[in-house]
Amino acid sequence: LEALEQQGAELVSWSPLRDRVLPENVHGLYFGGGFPEMFAATLSENDSARSAVRQAIQAGMPTYAECGGLMYLCEKLTDFSEQTFEMVGILPTTTVMGSQLTLGYRQAIALRSSPLLSQGAIVHGHEFHRSHLSIAPTAPLFTLSALNSQPSDLTPEGFSSPSLHASYLHLHWGATPEIPKRFVQHCANFRRGRYL
Repeated sequence: LEALEQQGAELVSWSPLRDRVLPENVHGLYFGGGFPEMFAATLSENDSARSAVRQAIQAGMPTYAECGGLMYLCEKLTDFSEQTFEMVGILPTTTVMGSQLTLGYRQAIALRSSPLLSQGAIVHGHEFHRSHLSIAPTAPLFTLSALNSQPSDLTPEGFSSPSLHASYLHLHWGATPEIPKRFVQHCANFRRGRYL
């Protein structure tokens, strides 16, 4: 968040749990990691917030969603009790909670451009989640590999569009200053009506 402010962004707090609409005059959305499975019922019941987020993303508002943020943007979320809840519905998949922990540091190669990265960019981050997607992305954002793995051990992961970057990968923004710089530039372009 400090990296975004250093690039000139004004941060506006908002909660998909409590707030019904997006704040006025926002030009980008940041959904960080978290545990949406713990709040799935409340998130699902807030139809107004889910609709506002969906409409903003469909309108081309630059959006970053990592891990828990990605889970919130899916069509549905199935929790540890196997109860399923409606989520935002931007990503054509369901998040399913499970017992297996995915954990580790990753190197990622961007297969396509997003509001954060140019195609071909190599970045580092970490994964920490006990969920998987019911349907994998057909045009993944990244190929991921563990830092100590063989070059052939690549995993496709993440979703992207010209205005959306959604992935399980927690990126290290401090180590890659071009990430917040690029995101703020995309938000500024959206504000000027030059995004799509």
